[in-house]
Amino acid sequence: MLSYMLLKTVPQHLTGNIILAASMIYLSCLHLHRQIYHTANYNLDITGPLMVITQRVTSLAYSFQDNLKRKEINANSTKQTEKEACRVEKIPSPLEYFAYTLAFQTLMCGPVVFYSDYISFIEGDNGKDKNKSFGNEPSPRLAVLYKVAGSVAAALLYLSLAEKYPLNVLEELKDPTSEVSRSWSALYLLWYAYLSTLVVRCKYYHAWLLSEAICNNSGMGFNGYDNNGSPKWDKMSNIDVFGFEFAQNFRTAVSSWNKNTNAWLRVAAYERGGAAWRTARVYALSALWHGFHPGYYLTFFAGGLFTVAAKKIRAFVRPMFLESRPKKLLYDALTFVTTRVAMTYATVPFVLLHLSPSLAFYGKFYYSLHFIALGAMFLSSKSKLHGLTQNSDLSITSTFTKDVTASENKGEANGKLKLP
Repeated sequence: MLSYMLLKTVPQHLTGNIILAASMIYLSCLHLHRQIYHTANYNLDITGPLMVITQRVTSLAYSFQDNLKRKEINANSTKQTEKEACRVEKIPSPLEYFAYTLAFQTLMCGPVVFYSDYISFIEGDNGKDKNKSFGNEPSPRLAVLYKVAGSVAAALLYLSLAEKYPLNVLEELKDPTSEVSRSWSALYLLWYAYLSTLVVRCKYYHAWLLSEAICNNSGMGFNGYDNNGSPKWDKMSNIDVFGFEFAQNFRTAVSSWNKNTNAWLRVAAYERGGAAWRTARVYALSALWHGFHPGYYLTFFAGGLFTVAAKKIRAFVRPMFLESRPKKLLYDALTFVTTRVAMTYATVPFVLLHLSPSLAFYGKFYYSLHFIALGAMFLSSKSKLHGLTQNSDLSITSTFTKDVTASENKGEANGKLKLP
């Protein structure tokens, strides 16, 4: 209600910024209340649904704010981009607004539904033109069965592993006299941390896949047809389980997790301000949105650091492994293992929440991954292709000259050069 009043009263060019600030202050007050009065462990309360509502009202506000700029940029353009399709040209009526912010499908645990997608679902014009070409309404039955099966599998995996690898064992790290601190090696601790965080992820997989199945079963989430004419029901997809678990770099893993929240962070933080601090803005807003437990900030600091460092390392190292297929397979295996190690290392504080066990966990590894990532920041990206280009400059130049000459003879003169 507060956000709707602001939407109706503040200047349009400030709508998104003001509603983001007001929503985050309101949400932060309830996060602090939970942390003060329920500090021992995580508990399910109003902050979960309110986090989803915060995403909805702020994404709506920014879509309305950005409509001014898009009108100016696209005044003489007839091509509709994806961003234009998501714009909001007028303030919704009270019925539209509250129906959207309280839409039942994803209210409890997400994913966030953007206003344009919700209105398309309500008005029944999701992929309307494509539906006509196939002559019938797309059925979500197979998609729903597949996602419910995945949700049940995640629940069963959680029930089978939760007692074997309880998370509270890692909390014993804050006590130097505990068995975990005294006798566990760093390698075994990392393996145990991987399995215990996998148990936690299974809860998210269960909830998100079930929520997506609810969306699809109600008709929400249709995303057109694939090349074979089969309907796609992935618009509300919030998790790519295999994409996350088998990612070969940190960025791919992050983009596969909580995907619609990543889209919201792009709208609310990444696209705002200059390019220099984009990654920092995204991780800072994400941490604040989650709450004030120190573990969140340790995880998102490490996540931001690892994202930038991984990009530098990839640019520097990857060209060395592209000379042959065996080297490329070795590179893929190494990056898979490295990503799993880095992801486990970074996310343990997120699930521990508290400062003492989180720092004790990092201390068991002497903060090694932090120092490696900081060192990677000094790698020069200019040398990433040095070894390849030094040996192949002559052949590339020769090939390019021949291509340009041939295309000029044909009257095309495209001069396109395809690098490996």
